[in-house]
Amino acid sequence: MRTITIAAVLVLLFAASASSQQGASGDGVTSAFLLTADDVAAHAAALDRSVAYANTTVLEREDPATSTGIAYRLAVDRRTPGQRAASHTNEAELWSIIRGSGEITTDGRIVETMENGESVRRIVGGTVHRVSAGDYLVIPENVPHQVTGFDPSLLIVTFEFPR
Repeated sequence: MRTITIAAVLVLLFAASASSQQGASGDGVTSAFLLTADDVAAHAAALDRSVAYANTTVLEREDPATSTGIAYRLAVDRRTPGQRAASHTNEAELWSIIRGSGEITTDGRIVETMENGESVRRIVGGTVHRVSAGDYLVIPENVPHQVTGFDPSLLIVTFEFPR
């Protein structure tokens, strides 16, 4: 009987430890999150208009087990001309175009050149996607991407999920 009691206590201790580690993201995300159109508009209105790439994180869940330290991130982004090409080794993204239209170039390869004394990163040999409000674009890890066309800007909700 004593062996069964000790075994039961150990099982309960391991179960309690595993349960507390699962929910211990440290960020307090414990329920569903709704980002309304009004929320997006309010976040967009608060973005700094003096920068070409302005964004604000509206939801983030931490995960120390990932290379970036986050499980996922939801952000509101406004893009205007001069955008640099990017590629993320450990992060895929889903872009939802909320307002505006333009072009997003993906794939190809990123080259860095000097123009007017500044370093410029562009995609060479990529695929151009014409986008407008209501469109979605999935950008897997390691895929170069760059907003290359604007009319007059793009408002995007991005969902980033690191590996």
